[in-house]
Amino acid sequence: MTTWFDRFKFFGDVRFRFETLYNNFDEDGGLNNGVNLYLQRFRLRVGTTVTLDDFTAGLRLASGTGQQVSTNQTESNLSSNTDLWIDQVYLNWSGSSTRWLKITMGKMPNPFYLDYTSDLMWDDDFNPEGYAEGLSFNPKPNINLFLNAAQFALNVQANAKNTFDPITSEIFFTGSSHAPWMIGEQAGVSVESASQMKSAMAVAFYDFVNVGGRDGAPLGGTQQQGNSREMTTAAPPLPPPGTLLNNYRVLDATAMLQTRVGTIPITFMGDYLRNLANTTDTGYRTGTATGNYGYQLGFIIGHAADAHSWELAYFYKLLETDATLADLVDSDFGNGGTARRGQIMWAAYNLTKFLQFKIKYFVTTAIVPNPTPNAPVPSGCYQVVNPLDPLNNPPQTGICGDINRLQVDVNMKF
Repeated sequence: MTTWFDRFKFFGDVRFRFETLYNNFDEDGGLNNGVNLYLQRFRLRVGTTVTLDDFTAGLRLASGTGQQVSTNQTESNLSSNTDLWIDQVYLNWSGSSTRWLKITMGKMPNPFYLDYTSDLMWDDDFNPEGYAEGLSFNPKPNINLFLNAAQFALNVQANAKNTFDPITSEIFFTGSSHAPWMIGEQAGVSVESASQMKSAMAVAFYDFVNVGGRDGAPLGGTQQQGNSREMTTAAPPLPPPGTLLNNYRVLDATAMLQTRVGTIPITFMGDYLRNLANTTDTGYRTGTATGNYGYQLGFIIGHAADAHSWELAYFYKLLETDATLADLVDSDFGNGGTARRGQIMWAAYNLTKFLQFKIKYFVTTAIVPNPTPNAPVPSGCYQVVNPLDPLNNPPQTGICGDINRLQVDVNMKF
């Protein structure tokens, strides 16, 4: 007979990280003035789930500063106390006679099929808020077909109003009547053969509704590098600073193949995405194209999971300026966001099943578009051309410089 306490499961992990950012900026550069940045960081996550009949409720708390893409806490401020945040809180239902159907609501683990290369689209610390539905079928014991759908609330826009643009004679809305959401659908298949070969493939479409354009507003949260944004401070009808100038309707394809050489697993992964919406540096189909696609390819040799197991990995990533919403993608690649390309490599070793040592290194280069002199000044890696000397490429400044990043981790799960 199941006792009350048996309905609960507790879990967590703690990670200690030494991190170095090697910034290759000119003497007038921005981030840390081009000086290498050394950080001591930790991450703590603790959680529980409780199951009652067909329902499961989950709660997880995490360290950090409340960012949507990071739970790292930097050791600073004379060892002052730090906060714990609600990282996940959700309710999941799957009927006893309908295990092929799952419905989730709240602040949840990402409901889409993901592998490592999926950080091209989603940071692995991002826990979306809203609703999700999943269907799963097994036409054969070794084949799984799945469909995932989700509706994520991105922000609430208050004080809806009409605004008249005297330049274009447009009347547009700002505010709650245009609340931003992400509506996503994904279909995929996974196959496992008798020879322990595994493969999976999924295609998704993510439609970010009311996030950009003249009737948009800043989304809030941590703003990462890339994406064309309004940077002027003029009064309306111009959107407020930080407003995305483009829309995002992203087609995303993910594939994985795992095989073995002797007893050693080798996993190949890849992800390709393209923003099907028009993308320019002005958002009005009149500016310079800013780039609308990205991809990541690589492999992992070995699998660091059990005691005395290891793995080596290498990946190459490219993510153009407006390929997807920068504020949701990996925060470790360069300094997070889009408009960057580079290499990722790591080595990991598990001393026990619960304790892992890992060294990871990123080599990244900024992708710097070349907008016209009349374009507004967006954020990210844009450089405005001097109208008096349009052939003079301005120096890379601020977050546009090349960034290499070293991470040395000790991670314990419990």
